[in-house]
Amino acid sequence: MQRFSYVILCAFFLTTMHTALAQNNVGVGTNSPDISAALDVSSTDKGLLPPRLSTAQRNAMPNKTAGLLIYNTSVSCLEMYNGSAWINLCTGGPSSIVTKSLLGGNQEDRGYSVQQLADGGFIIGATTSSSANGDVTPGNHGGYDCWVIRLDASANILWNRVLGGVGDEQLAELRPTADGGFVFCASSTSSANGDVTEATKGLTDYWIVKLDASGNIVWNRLLGGDQDDIPTSINENAGGTIVVAGSSESSGTGNVTETNHGLTDFWIVKLNSTGSTITFNRLLGGNGEERAFSIKEVTSDNGYVVAGYSTSSANGNVSGVLNGLSDFWVLKLTSAGTLSWNRLVGGNAEEYAYSLVTVSDGSLIVGETNSTGGGNISGSSNGGSDYLIAKLSTTGTVSWTSIKGGTDDDIAWSVVQTGTDYVIAGQSLSSASGDVTEATHGATDSWLIKINSTGTLLWNKLLGGSGDDVSYDVRPTSDGGFVLTGYTNSSNNGNVFGVNHGGDDVWLYRLDGSGNIQ
Repeated sequence: MQRFSYVILCAFFLTTMHTALAQNNVGVGTNSPDISAALDVSSTDKGLLPPRLSTAQRNAMPNKTAGLLIYNTSVSCLEMYNGSAWINLCTGGPSSIVTKSLLGGNQEDRGYSVQQLADGGFIIGATTSSSANGDVTPGNHGGYDCWVIRLDASANILWNRVLGGVGDEQLAELRPTADGGFVFCASSTSSANGDVTEATKGLTDYWIVKLDASGNIVWNRLLGGDQDDIPTSINENAGGTIVVAGSSESSGTGNVTETNHGLTDFWIVKLNSTGSTITFNRLLGGNGEERAFSIKEVTSDNGYVVAGYSTSSANGNVSGVLNGLSDFWVLKLTSAGTLSWNRLVGGNAEEYAYSLVTVSDGSLIVGETNSTGGGNISGSSNGGSDYLIAKLSTTGTVSWTSIKGGTDDDIAWSVVQTGTDYVIAGQSLSSASGDVTEATHGATDSWLIKINSTGTLLWNKLLGGSGDDVSYDVRPTSDGGFVLTGYTNSSNNGNVFGVNHGGDDVWLYRLDGSGNIQ
């Protein structure tokens, strides 16, 4: 009986799949399969149906091999695995719900902030000098303007706003607000023109802008003194108040009510929810130069951790002794702006802190170092500048430090916590050296690393094209991956998919939880 079944089965396959054994090829629906094909399928009323998987199911597949083909039900398109990434056969680019990765006009466009929103779409805060060209559909007001871009889940532009005056406005950071709108800070040299409704206080001012969910201006404030005041970081706090950090050269003029300690100080400003009242403003520093680059609220007490750098030593608000030429300067403020503690972190040369994240047991700060030892950091630069990562306790004690990089310059711009680990984004000129395990794609590449809670490197990715490619901001996505923005002047090569509009374009891309381009 088993032999009879086997004969019937063989007859079935011989009837339906006309096998040419001499040519080692198979035809389905044809008696003469093409000699170059192992399998030749022919039909006038049927198609070939590959396995149908969602993005989550696809990402969970173990032991993928190059050439694997699926139909992704999440993006409604065929995808092929090329050995390192899934390629969307509808777009020719990496498979992702983000279908457009380069945004810009014919001038310079750079992304500085990105966030996924509740509907799966994205908001990008950028700076542009383009005007009514490419993706920049509004006209420019003059010089550089702030460019705010709202995208759907597939990265189609829903709206974009070009905001500024006749001078230069350069957006530093944009974040969503609890009411569904957005708030951003930018530097401004305009005075009571365009979207800038107040008169300038000096040379460069803080420009703080609140937008509604459609990108319309709700209110805007121009804050500063008689010199250069440049914001770098903004946060909406519990209760809707807003805090902004940056640097100031002003002293006791305009909105800067305190006396400057030296060359440039941290300037921290807190506003009420409508922007109408300054709750406090603090000028913090020593007799050297201090610049703040990141501020985050501490949820346990509604205070703030601020990170930047200092060249002062045991002077003014800087209580520690400088370790080299410049150090990370990290400080804690109460919710009322009182200084709780401050810490210098560095080696025998230069350190600059650019981003921080607050966690339950303290804060993690990232930036760059070119020190070869000394001070209160462990290790030394691998060559040029390297990523410097410093973990501080809730009282500012240094828990550990770690240096990551290759033989050339590597700079960390942004950090985000994921579980108990951290993902850090920045830029690298290194190629297959030190901690940079991949070869460079061109000039400057985006370098992404993941570390665990003690600073051990878990993975690293070097991404870019033949030009300069930099990531300024990394944020988590709802699927356990990450979305990043920055800029690129590469065009449709390497990991950069899409044609450049001219000059630098805003670069938007997504990674899965393992750092692979989706």
